[in-house]
Formats: sequence, C-alpha cells, structure tokens
Amino acid sequence: MAKEGYQGYENWETWNVSLWLSNDEGLYNRTIDIMAENIPRYSEPAKAYFADEASEALEEFVDELLDENVITDKISLHRVDWQEVLQGFVADLDMTVEGNDLKVWNKWDKQVEQNPIGNYALRRY
Repeated sequence: MAKEGYQGYENWETWNVSLWLSNDEGLYNRTIDIMAENIPRYSEPAKAYFADEASEALEEFVDELLDENVITDKISLHRVDWQEVLQGFVADLDMTVEGNDLKVWNKWDKQVEQNPIGNYALRRY
C-alpha cells in the first residue's frame, strides 16, 4: 500500500471504499466472494498476473452500493485504486479460497507489492 496519501492508502476514495467493504459483514463477504469468483489471470507475454476481472466486478458492486445508498459517502469511483482495495483482502482469502486459486492470488499480491505501478509488460522476470 502507498505510504503517502490518506491513512496509508493511495487517496481518500481508496481508503473509504476499503473501509466500507471491510466494516460490514455482508459487504465483506461479498467482496471475498467476488475475489473467489474472479481469480487473477496469467499473461504469458507479460509474465504477470492481472486481476482485471476482479477489479471490474468490485467496481460494479460498489457502484450498485452507491446507487442504492448503502454507501452514503460521495465517492469518485475513477479515483479508487481497485488493486489496492483487493490487496487488503488477499490475506482473508485463505478462509474461502483453496488450492491453486489461493496460490494465484498470493502470487498476484507478491507481484503487486514488488511493482505497485503495474508496468508488468516492461518488467523482466
């Protein structure tokens, strides 16, 4: 996670979404389910893992929560660092995701820690 920004997150929006999702049992469980349903994919040319599907599904979920006034704060979704939000939940996946899927999420998490900017195609492994 970013060292500067807001409360250790990239910005206020990222922190706020993470807070909403982690402080309500139903929202937390749905976030974990979204991650379990959208395992990062491996790209051979980039030699990297991408969690695009999970990011998109999580953004759609949060957008619905905003529309339904479940999340009542005014959040600019385009400012949320979805990768950082997902990272906050990876450690909790071992309760619901097993085997290779858990290994993939852990590899993705390690990769993001090493290269948070995400220029994986430029990085040589």
